[in-house]
Amino acid sequence: MSQTVVTQTLPLKNFRVLGRERLAPRAPGRPVNLKLKDNILAAIAQVLVEEGYQGLTISRVARSAGVSTATVYRRWPTKQAMFFDAIRLWRDDLTPQIDTGSFAGDVDALIAARVRFLATPLGRTYGTLLGEAVHDQEFGQVLWETSVAPARAQMALFFERATRRGERVFCQDPDTVLDMLLSTIHFRAMNMLGREPMNPEKNVQEIQSLAHCLISC
Repeated sequence: MSQTVVTQTLPLKNFRVLGRERLAPRAPGRPVNLKLKDNILAAIAQVLVEEGYQGLTISRVARSAGVSTATVYRRWPTKQAMFFDAIRLWRDDLTPQIDTGSFAGDVDALIAARVRFLATPLGRTYGTLLGEAVHDQEFGQVLWETSVAPARAQMALFFERATRRGERVFCQDPDTVLDMLLSTIHFRAMNMLGREPMNPEKNVQEIQSLAHCLISC
C-alpha cells in the first residue's frame, strides 16, 4: 500500500455543522451581517445531518439558523435551489488538491479523502441522495458537477503528470477506471444497501487495493 500525502485539503469552510451557539436566533429587524449566508448554509448542513434530505425545509432551516423564512426565501426561492447551492460546497472535500509525486499515490489519496468525507455525519447524507438523482435530472446534474466532473478532471491531471514523469500507468481509459472506483465508493456510502455500515479505514484499504489492480498494466 503506497503512502499517500494530500498536499492541500480544502476544508468545508462554509458548510460545516456548527454548534448551536453559532446558530443563536437573532432579533427580527437586526441588520444582516456578512456571515448570514454562511450561517444559513451551516443550518442546512445541520438539518441534513439531523433529518436528511426529506426533512430539509425552508422553515426548518430558518428556525435552525435563527432567521425568518423571508430571509431564506430572499436567497433561495425553493428548497431545491437552497440545497443545490449548499451541496456545491462539498466539492473541495470530495476532491481535494493532491500531488503525492506518483500516480498510484495520487489515486490512493483521492480515494482516502472521498471515503473519509462520506463517512462523516454530513457526508453520509450523500448516499441517500443518489436515488434522488436517478429520478430528477437537475438533481443529478448538480451531483455530477459536485462529485464526478471534478474527480474526472483530477484523474486526468494525475495521468498528465504521470506521463510527464515517465511513469507507466494503466492501459485502460482513465474515466472508466475512475467510474469503477467511484461506483465502489458510492456503494459503500449507501451502506451496501443497508447491509453494512461504512468502515472508513477498512474501506479505504479495500478500494485502494482495487485501484492498484485497475491501474496495473
